[in-house]
Parts: sequence; C-alpha cells; structure tokens
Amino acid sequence: MPFTSRLQPISATAVRVTDSFWGPWLDRVATVTIPTQYALLESTGRLENLRRAGRREEGGYQGYRFNDSDVYKWLEACAFSLIARPSAENRRLMDQAVEIIAKAQREDGYLNTFVQLQHPGMEWRSLSMLHEMYCGGHLIEAAVAHRMATGNDELMTVAIRFADHVMSIFGPDKRKGTCGHEEIELALLKLARATGQAKYADFARWLVEIRGTRPSPYEAELNDPVAYNLSPAGMPLLLKNGTYSGEYLQDHAPIREHETVVGHAVRAMYLYIAATELAHDQNDEALENALLRGWRNLTERRMYITGGIGPSGDNEGFTHDYDLPNHSAYAETCAAIGLALWGHRLNLATGDASFVEAVERALYNGALAGISLSGDRYFYANPLESRGDHQRPEWYGCACCPPNIARLIGQVGALALAETEDALLVNLPIGLEAQTRHGRVRIESRYPWEGQVTIEWLEVTTADPFALRVRIPEWCADCGFEVVGANEAAEYENGYASVERTWTAGDRVKVEFDMTPQWIEAHPAVLDDLGRVALTRGPLVYALESPDGPVPQRFTVDASAEIEESWSSDLGGVVRLATTGTSVLDSFADGLYSEVGTQEISDAQAHLIPYYAWSNRGPSHMLVWLRMM
Repeated sequence: MPFTSRLQPISATAVRVTDSFWGPWLDRVATVTIPTQYALLESTGRLENLRRAGRREEGGYQGYRFNDSDVYKWLEACAFSLIARPSAENRRLMDQAVEIIAKAQREDGYLNTFVQLQHPGMEWRSLSMLHEMYCGGHLIEAAVAHRMATGNDELMTVAIRFADHVMSIFGPDKRKGTCGHEEIELALLKLARATGQAKYADFARWLVEIRGTRPSPYEAELNDPVAYNLSPAGMPLLLKNGTYSGEYLQDHAPIREHETVVGHAVRAMYLYIAATELAHDQNDEALENALLRGWRNLTERRMYITGGIGPSGDNEGFTHDYDLPNHSAYAETCAAIGLALWGHRLNLATGDASFVEAVERALYNGALAGISLSGDRYFYANPLESRGDHQRPEWYGCACCPPNIARLIGQVGALALAETEDALLVNLPIGLEAQTRHGRVRIESRYPWEGQVTIEWLEVTTADPFALRVRIPEWCADCGFEVVGANEAAEYENGYASVERTWTAGDRVKVEFDMTPQWIEAHPAVLDDLGRVALTRGPLVYALESPDGPVPQRFTVDASAEIEESWSSDLGGVVRLATTGTSVLDSFADGLYSEVGTQEISDAQAHLIPYYAWSNRGPSHMLVWLRMM
C-alpha cells in the first residue's frame, strides 16, 4: 500500500473530549497526575538539576543521565492537559518549569544537565549512551505542545536554539552521529511543521538515513576509553556474542534493509514513527516496504494480545518471533505508547484502517494499564500474568513511563479523528466535539462498554459533498450503519464504512458495533499460550484477577459455556464477564508430589475484568491466558 494518503490529523486544540470513558481519565490527569508528578520531579532532584545548571554550578547531579527528559515529557503532558482541561494551578506549574528550563540552557544552545553538571567538556562524547539528543527531542516536543496550549514562544525559543546547536555540529559535511536513543528525529519533524522551517525535516531525514551505515560512531565508542567510561554499565548492550551488532539501537543495517523489529522496543518505535512520516508521499518504495515489513513482523509475530511489545527486560525489547512469555513479559508502557503512535502515523500515510487496530489495542490495554485508576501509580513493565508479585509504585528511578502515559491520554481526542479535503475519518468512536475543515461534528458514545455510536453534524461549512468514513474494527463480527432519515447504503473499503453526500447541520449517522465477547487463541508457536485462551470484548482484553474468583493459575475455563455480562460500578465502572470452569482446590496429599488423581477439583465461576484495571485492589494473582478444558 503506497504512502500517498492525504490524511491529516486533527489538532488537539480542535477537539473537546466528552466521552464517559476518556473524560474521567482526562479529569484525573489534570487534578491528580499532573500535580503529583510535578511534586515528584521536585522531590527526586530532576528540577533541581536544571536549577543548578541555570546557576552554572558543577557537580551534584541527581538520578539517571536522562532525567531531564522526564521534566520535558511532564511539560508536554501538562500542555495537552491544559488544552483538554484548563487549570490555573497546572498553568502556574508549567510556567515555573519553563522558566527553570530556559535558565539552564547554555548560551550556545546546549542543554543537558547531566553533562553540564557532572561532565562539562564531554558534550557529544558518548552518543550511544548519554541521551543528549533524546532529551533534546523531548524538549522540542514539549515546546511544540507548549506553544499549542499557550500561544507563546518562550519554550519554543529554547527548543530552536537547541536544535540549531545540534545542527551546527552534526549533519552532511559535518560530524557523523545520531543519538543512541531515537527521539529527536520525530521531534524535529514536529518542529519543522510548527516553524515552517524545512531544514529541521531535512536534518531528521539525514539522521534516519545514516543510522545503520558504516563506519558506525557507536562502534567507535566501544574502543574509546573516555566514551566507554561515561556509561560502562550500558556499553555491553551494544554487543551480541561479544561483537558489535548495532541491533540494540537499530544500527544493524540501513533502514531500507530492515527485515524485522530488533533491539530496544521504544527506540525502534520512535525511529519508525519518524521514518514513516519521512516516507509519506515521497514515492520511496524501498523505505515504505521496509516499514511495512517491520510492521507485519511486529504485529503478526512479536506483539502481545494487549498491544504490549518487547518481551525481554534484558534489552527492554525484542528477542525472536513468537517469544511472548506471560509472567516475565516486559512490555514496557512506553513501548505500547510508541506502537500506538506508529500505527497512527501509518494510518495517516496510507488511509488504511488496519493500522488503527494496533493503536486501539495498545491504547485501551497495554498502555492504559501503565497508570492506576487513581492516577498516581504506574507500571513500567506490563506482564500478562502475576503471582502477587507485581504492583504499581508511585514513581521510578527511571521514570520515563509515568509522564509518557499522561501525555498520551492528553492526546486521545486527536488520535480519534483524521481528515482530508474530501473526507472525515472516525478511527476511534469516542465521545467528543471537534472542529474539522468540513464543520463541527459531535460523537456520542459509551464505547468501549456499548457499541452504539451517534455521529451528528452540528455545523457544516462546505456545500461540496464529502465522505464520512467510520472504521469497522476487525474484532467486530457484525455492524449496523445508518444515515438517519436517508436511504443511503455505506460502501466498505480499507476497513471503513463510508458514505459520501452533501451533508447539512443536523444530519446524523448511527453505528452499532457487535460487542459479543470472544475467546481468542494464539499461534501454536507461542508456547506459553498453548492450550490456553484469552477473553476479549470489543477493544478490551480481559483478565482474571484473584479478588474475582479462584486463583487464576488453578482455574480451567470452559470456553463453550455461556458468558454473562454485567455492569459494575467497581474499578471506576466496568463491564464484567462471568464464566465457568473448574478449579484445583488448595488441598493435597502429604509431600510435594503424589500420583495422579490426588488433586481435588471443583466447579468454579470466575468474573473477569478489563486488563487495564487489574492491580488496583492490592497484591493479587492475575492471568490473561487461561487454561482451557
């Protein structure tokens, strides 16, 4: 499928989310998540690092070398939160953070407090490990969101000075080098759009293109004692079987030669997001094919049913096809977020709804599980099985995930819609009002709990006909689509039901998705899931947690039994799914082992809850893939 779609995203400033599911999340982020995270940025020294740099001190750095990025991600989350839910107090905190950041920047535009405080003079000496461009990329993204939320350029000026500083050192006919952790590439593309300056997009393209070429600056750093000693614990990650491979940071081959997704999962997603945007409408068939190969490999062989990716904690990333263990699953929250953002970008590039399937899967499951229902506790890893040993703490030493999930929630309205000159696409049928190029539209919905969705034009600003396209999810076995008061049938193409007509204010479309629960089985090569099934309903993956039935690991489900649905006000309000099976009782003959037939088994009932809502009631056992009779 060529990357020639004319789709454009809807700006977050043009959308007001009214959804009964996402609305409370946006409220919670504004009232709980943003202020508590700011307090933690303060108490853990992240803001103090910036203050010290602003005072031109040396020494005293606190935390990991990339801690600046947590401040920038928080600031971006705060900006999107202010757009969705204005708050004078959160605006005050944001203004305070911007002032601290601006003072920390050096006169030449450089900004990285780890280097400024701990290693002055060592700028750009360890590209593979020090995350200088990575942190700067999050600064740029924060600046773009800050301008969107406030209309002023205070932080944008800082971001531009940083970008220009980087480009004064690296680039064609200058020093060859990229950041070990991709991020600045996609940030520069946002900066190019925000400023109208093509030079930032050109530099982003250069960064993407030189990655994987030889000689590699990362390999050279392995033989540079100074660079090596700046991060001696991290450098071995660059090796595979004792020699440099580049897989960990996607430096194993030029991007057009990529066959599979490898290495650190978050880094890979950020690279591919940027590369997809760069390939869009450029007639670069080789790059498009490489990206589609990677997407198929990821979603068909290396993705959890929850949208989690990256099974290994050793490299925070990928191993080999079908390696998807449940109890030891790493599935970092940031990686699921990256998957959602890459799928969104591929949808914009192609106009194909199939990419939104992974966006939705990650958004409602693997990413959302990364934050508690209270909005102030977080998962870094998201396993699909727990034996009472996995809970959300309030923060992490490496705290990339908490502000990342906050910024994703703030953008959910912008992920829901896309448009062209002749169409509006509804990718996620959530409740909202939005100003589009065709007029003002309202969507009413109780998705994902109910399948009925109404789309109404409040105002139409064009007399020309255009299409309304609604994504029909792949999980939906049956769908109703009706233009109220008109006898017009929808056409189905690229995963959308589409009606093209001359619309007027008051026109309504009713859509009904079949939300019947479904048992899912995995490919037999996923050995952990053999003989097991997982339960889904609509976009949600369900899990059995010990407060709601027998110990999940002792339960065997009867997948042919009737599934009962019921609404529960518990866990913020969820649809529970009840099913039956058998459970091994906690009784056994003396000794550790005994002959077959000793175990006592009884009939049992289990009530499953959405995966995102687990671990909100204290320590518990949990399982997504249940043994099947």
